[in-house]
Amino acid sequence: MAELALGIVSLTFEVFSGCVQGYQLITDAKHMPTDCQHLRVRLKTEQYRLLDWADVVKLDETDESLLVSNSSKGLLLDVLDQQRRLLRQFGRLDEKYKKLTRPLLVEFAEEHGRLPNPPAYSPESPTLERADTDFARRFPQSEILLKKSLAYAAKAFDIPRKLKWASFDRVKMEKLVLQLSTFNDYMREMLNSSQLETLAIKQTRTEFQIMQLNSSVQDLAQIINSTFLSRNTRRQRGPSLSMSPVRAILQARGLDDSDDDRESYNPELQSLAALAQTKALNSAIDDPTIFTDEFTHSIKMPNTASEIRAVELDRKHIHIIDEEDEDNEFQRVEAYYQRPHGKKTSVWIEWNTYEPPTYHHTGPDPKLHERVKALVALLRENNRTNQFRAPHCLGYFQDLDPDTGDDHYRFGIVFEKPSSAHPSTRPTSLHTLLTTPSPALEVPSLTSRIALMCLLSENLERLHAVNWLHKGLRSSNILFFSDSGNADIEYNLAFISGFDYSRPALSDDMTEKPPESAREDIYRHPAVQGSGNREGVGGRSYRKSFDLYALGVILLEIAYWKPIDQILGIENLRAAKPSVTYKARARLLDESEGYLRWVNSHLGGRVVEVVRACLEGPQAFGLVEGDDEKLEEVGARLQRGFYEKVVRVLQGVRV
Repeated sequence: MAELALGIVSLTFEVFSGCVQGYQLITDAKHMPTDCQHLRVRLKTEQYRLLDWADVVKLDETDESLLVSNSSKGLLLDVLDQQRRLLRQFGRLDEKYKKLTRPLLVEFAEEHGRLPNPPAYSPESPTLERADTDFARRFPQSEILLKKSLAYAAKAFDIPRKLKWASFDRVKMEKLVLQLSTFNDYMREMLNSSQLETLAIKQTRTEFQIMQLNSSVQDLAQIINSTFLSRNTRRQRGPSLSMSPVRAILQARGLDDSDDDRESYNPELQSLAALAQTKALNSAIDDPTIFTDEFTHSIKMPNTASEIRAVELDRKHIHIIDEEDEDNEFQRVEAYYQRPHGKKTSVWIEWNTYEPPTYHHTGPDPKLHERVKALVALLRENNRTNQFRAPHCLGYFQDLDPDTGDDHYRFGIVFEKPSSAHPSTRPTSLHTLLTTPSPALEVPSLTSRIALMCLLSENLERLHAVNWLHKGLRSSNILFFSDSGNADIEYNLAFISGFDYSRPALSDDMTEKPPESAREDIYRHPAVQGSGNREGVGGRSYRKSFDLYALGVILLEIAYWKPIDQILGIENLRAAKPSVTYKARARLLDESEGYLRWVNSHLGGRVVEVVRACLEGPQAFGLVEGDDEKLEEVGARLQRGFYEKVVRVLQGVRV
């Protein structure tokens, strides 16, 4: 890092680097008590909040590009200096920088002495690097600003050897984290509305990266608990910060001389906690040895394990309105749900069929039944937070005839209509809009189509952040509700349904195969069409990049405003042979066929590159052949690549 010569670095960057180094030393310190690991996670989260903020205001070695008003620069330096002082003195020095007689943190030498320098900064290849500690590997390591500031601090300051906890004071640690959190909160107030929007986007992507790098239930529980801190001990008075505006902020927020016993929750971290809850549920919900009341309590769920899994409805309370139509290719019917003495709720049902039992079994395969129950439990839990654009799920039932008890060999998943829609309004699928000619329904504006592309891409990015695979993405599962007809549909309010056979990305259980259906296979990657064993391709477990391929097909449909079979010129998709759907991907990517060239001509180069990346797959997002998408580091790279090549590009399209 020769470019970081000490003589040309601004004071702001110098103080900022001291803050980043302080966070790094404390979070890397050895032997923190096990029951306090969530405090270390929260401290690390605050470090990344600071890094994200600094990236938005373009803080670097000089102040030339710093996007902070001149009137705020002095206050910024004050806030950063207060953070640095807190971090540098914590546990080792008193308020006057004298060594404590009984320090919390002490230096210790390991075999290789000092901490190794961070990887050299290279703007051409900001790749994910291996971290110096196991804990640090749970957080992104490719942040350019992180590397630059740590490299400068290593040269400019007297960096101690590795630290370890000689003793631990939980109350002091909580106070430190809360104070640092307040500093970061205050720094947000220096930003204008555009910068706040940029910061929100960047913090969301940081959260997604953290989710990719934390898979164990224990790690996820620490993330969730790190957002809750207790303030139950009066802080000892230290030297007055006198006229410092930061002191006034601390007092106003109750973080200075406070004896408040209530639990403090940082709303800015609410999204991270909700993602961690969903990922923890997704990984544990189908394992009764893990999914216990102790587990749900550890991730701060409001319900017990049995309450979360109690999702089966009584078939007698389901009243189907539609006539049964064996040709209903979308497996979706209107109904209402009403318990005795309860109100009538307008719903629709999505059918999931299963194979009739063999002579020595009764009912559906137990593993399949458990998977459906787990899927419905996840969908119903989403009702609380609405993290994903999934419709509200009420539960499921096994379709046994109420009068005769005959088994129709299917599960019905029950969805409640949105409160904004009239009870009589039926969901309209994107596939219906693409295939139903109507004089009143013109091709939507380019603005509307780009908005729909953005929504679908952003939602899939969020699903994959918690390792939730959809596995049934197609235009018939993109739903809209409009009381005044299809001409007034709001395309940026689509719902995503049809989570058939969804399962965590880390699961290798392939008990059930998707049914062979050309109408569904046309959206599937060739490797998982039908039995998943065509052209010598072994039965592969489903992976995120297969969802991305399905998204690419849907984006192509939105661009053309035609269903994929019409785009490809397939006359009768229902009767199409497997070889026809298997060749779809190759045809779409074949330049001589011209499908992507048409998109380039009508929607522009940005949109065509988005579609191309989704259809091409992992290599387009920075992976190499043979990378295992189930590995945390690979998942993080794929997540970052998908944002850069798809989500960010679509968000930046201006019509």
